[in-house]
Amino acid sequence: MKKRMWLVCPFVIILLLAGCREKEFILSENPKKEIGQNVMELSFDDLFVQSIQYPKTDIKKLDQQLHKLIKSYRDAFLRKAKNYQGKQRAEQNISYEAYRKDDRYISIKLTIYERLQTAKEYVECIVYDTKENTEVMLFDILAKDQLYRLAELSEKAVKQNYPQLWDREAMQPHLSLALENYEKFLLTKDCFVVVFPQGSLFDFPFCVEIDYEQLGDAIRLKAETTPTYVPYPDILNEPISNIDPQKPMVALTFDDGPTRKYTTRILDALKKHNASATFFILGDRAMNAPDLLQRMVLEGSEIGNHSFSHKQLTTLSKEKIEEEINHTQETIYTITKKYPKLLRPPYGSRNETVLQCAQDKKIVTWTIDSRDWELKDSDKIVERVMREVKDGDIILMHDLYETSAEAAEILIEELIHQGYQLVSVSQLYLYRPQAN
Repeated sequence: MKKRMWLVCPFVIILLLAGCREKEFILSENPKKEIGQNVMELSFDDLFVQSIQYPKTDIKKLDQQLHKLIKSYRDAFLRKAKNYQGKQRAEQNISYEAYRKDDRYISIKLTIYERLQTAKEYVECIVYDTKENTEVMLFDILAKDQLYRLAELSEKAVKQNYPQLWDREAMQPHLSLALENYEKFLLTKDCFVVVFPQGSLFDFPFCVEIDYEQLGDAIRLKAETTPTYVPYPDILNEPISNIDPQKPMVALTFDDGPTRKYTTRILDALKKHNASATFFILGDRAMNAPDLLQRMVLEGSEIGNHSFSHKQLTTLSKEKIEEEINHTQETIYTITKKYPKLLRPPYGSRNETVLQCAQDKKIVTWTIDSRDWELKDSDKIVERVMREVKDGDIILMHDLYETSAEAAEILIEELIHQGYQLVSVSQLYLYRPQAN
């Protein structure tokens, strides 16, 4: 039986931008997700796993175009997955980047990773003109007869970035003066980005960034001043927890966040009762709410690594697994000045390679699955957990939608009333080494 959940990260900052018909953009603090409200869909059964993220911009025509494009990839994958007979579950993972160029242009890049018999990665780009309310094609912004300049700069950038892989004869068909070679592009604040799909120049998608100044009169766009991200203070003073080893204790854990609205509610409830939890963070979402990660540490909760993009780690190469883990480690460290010591693989999937890549990080699963993603009813979630809970349990939840936040608020109070101490996973391991 297929299971699906539809999740929306509600952290947005709404700003009114001048010169755009008073159109409200949904802006984010994530430097690679400047536009949009992050929507996440998870779906899985015994044959496949599917994790899809895309932005909701509130620009009707653009959102419809995005939905249509994603649906075409999703439906095609599901048709193929029905007949898949591999040892590992088939997988589709769609992630995105979204950029704002001044108050007019929005660029969205979708990266579609699929693994059936083999792994493939596709890239789709949409550049949208909010003034004209239409998609932007290359020659809408590139001056006539100036494709040669774009091709010249692209070839130069490829040669400089990958001199050891440079093969002019093999790459020339994909760098020639053919429009289809440059039809996938993005507009960021300071540069024009050409996106070369997997299998064109290299066996991986490759982006060439070209400053607008380099293009000169070939393009009718100029660079903007990019805001500087100011990191948090290097020193975070954590509170001291008073734990009685003789009293029962459990660890609440929350996966796939953070989200502005629901993670905040959970943190508020924990703080009210002087309790702790462990939040297994996706690296790709960490920059959506860096202040919440800092708050977790400051208020005595713990942050764990949940990979960067929610890919099924058991299907990846050792190099790719390390990339998923290490990128998340560094992202969280940038925000909190602390490296996570815990790892929870997406879907709980692990094998010997994952164990090797985890290195000194403890892999954490759970003993109680609240099934909050399926029940979506706070009373049923609470009833399920309270029916099963015992000393030393690790409880799996998600800080992604309202019923989970409501259930967490009730559970925190009820578990404490029943005599349980709410501790982090690391604290639980310290006093209950047999846990998990």
